[in-house]
Formats: sequence, structure tokens, C-alpha cells
Amino acid sequence: MNGISSREHRIITAAFNKFEAMSAVFSYVLEESQESEIREGMESLDKLYEKYNKLYGELERCIKEYEGKKKRVRTAINKGNRKLISEGQKNPPLLNF
Repeated sequence: MNGISSREHRIITAAFNKFEAMSAVFSYVLEESQESEIREGMESLDKLYEKYNKLYGELERCIKEYEGKKKRVRTAINKGNRKLISEGQKNPPLLNF
């Protein structure tokens, strides 16, 4: 899985900010539809980036929670297995074949 590069998003945001500043000065150069397409595209890109950051944060929390639970469960399993093995050595089960 490839992530979204924060650096690349900052670069495109800076380019958009430059676009906004220049389009305010030279408002007659671009057609309204071109400018609208750029603005809507950037707005959509920003929303997706925010969604990505939110989901990534949730994923990190999930991973941390999973790792903690995995450690507790593994410890309980190992402890249980040691007790069972010890009991099996003391009192071997009768096998009925």
C-alpha cells in the first residue's frame, strides 16, 4: 500500500496558493471554467488528504491496540500451555485407541 506524501501535498498546495495570487492579479487570462476546474480540483484534493490523514490516524491506533492485545493474548496462551504441559508430564493422559 502506498501512502499519500505530505511533502507532495504541501508542494501542490503551495503551487495552488501561487495560482490564487497570480489569478487575482491576472484575472483576465484564464477562462472562468478553467479557474473553476482548478479550484474545485484543489478543494477535492484537500478533502481527500484530510480523509486520508484521519483514516491513517485511526489505522495507527488500531495497530497499536492490536499489538497490545496480541502481546497479552500470547502471554496468556504461553502461560496456559506451560501449565498444560506441566500437568501432562505429571499425569500423562490415558490414550484410548
